[in-house]
Amino acid sequence: MSPRADWSEWEADGRAPLSGAGYGIHTDAADDVRQFAELGCTDWRLTIEWARVEPECGKINNDALDRYRDILSAARSAGLQNWLTLQHTSLPGWYLDDEGGHRDAKARGRFWARHVDRVAEELDEFADGFVPIDDPIGWALRGYGFDTRPPGRSDARAMREAAEGAVLATHDAVRLLSSGRQQVMTAWRADPVHAIADPGGRVSLEAKKAARRWDDLLWGAWLRAHADGVLEIEGRATKEVPAFVNEVDVVGIVHDHPIGIQPDGSIDAWPVNGRRDASGFIPQPDELAEAIYRTHEALPDHQLAIAGHGLPTDDDGWQDDQLSRALELVREAADGIGLTGYFHDAGIDGYEWKKGFDAPRGLIRRDRTRKPAATTFADAATGRTT
Repeated sequence: MSPRADWSEWEADGRAPLSGAGYGIHTDAADDVRQFAELGCTDWRLTIEWARVEPECGKINNDALDRYRDILSAARSAGLQNWLTLQHTSLPGWYLDDEGGHRDAKARGRFWARHVDRVAEELDEFADGFVPIDDPIGWALRGYGFDTRPPGRSDARAMREAAEGAVLATHDAVRLLSSGRQQVMTAWRADPVHAIADPGGRVSLEAKKAARRWDDLLWGAWLRAHADGVLEIEGRATKEVPAFVNEVDVVGIVHDHPIGIQPDGSIDAWPVNGRRDASGFIPQPDELAEAIYRTHEALPDHQLAIAGHGLPTDDDGWQDDQLSRALELVREAADGIGLTGYFHDAGIDGYEWKKGFDAPRGLIRRDRTRKPAATTFADAATGRTT
């Protein structure tokens, strides 16, 4: 994590565990990408951290760009296609704190657009695809609604404004990137929403209404954007977003688990009596299938991929079982509706927001030994049977 990132400020203030070198991709990238290729991977995603490239407004770290070129070149040599993500949670502190971040239209138009253009120009030779923002609506919810990410607010109005801004930032990036030779993939959080029943098994009207409101924000906003080219978020004016209809090559969905909604509108695990992972939620492979087919039904003319899916746990056997079940559903979707790809999150155990290194989710441990799930993944990727 760049010391100039907003998240690094939280670490320094004791609001989050120290990330250090993360999973260590900058230590021996050539060996890491070689391992990915040996598992049967054809493509991988790498975040180009904005704060690392532009630690101060207008000041470019060319050494960071050169390091990214080295990593991406090594991946190419290993036979991997490079998908570059332009934001995955963290932002430069100067952009969020001083300029208003994605909530501010002028900041998006000036600074965010400049970052998108810079990455596309500087790393064009090594990029095979781009992902503008990973989980833009989730970024807004955690930072402005749940107080679990920078800037650390709990304000429903600001949350909706930030969600709109993050989606519009994604749209701006799509427009800028679509003129290039690379494919552009969006990456939306796709966790099915369920109203939680009371101890007697009854689902109250309040829980149903709250679940519908959450579903409209978490699902309806981006599905309508891709289907109809309009962005509709409660409390905000409707915006035209035509590039989502015509200029996105792949609609990517990110899924880990379903979510439950209490009658008061708070988010909880669902189903309430399942086994919880390290994040406190309950993974259900069938819910991944629900996410896939709901997206396909709403967007039948769009290519669809799993942009991220994984299980945070230190139980290797449970991870392997869950992955095996999920990959079977992915194979069925590939055959049935033409699902175009699957990115496992993550390749190597690393740092999880708010959990530090206590929520491992990689196929490979930080010491670079492989977990049982790595074999399951490799068998699926190469078409082997066991």
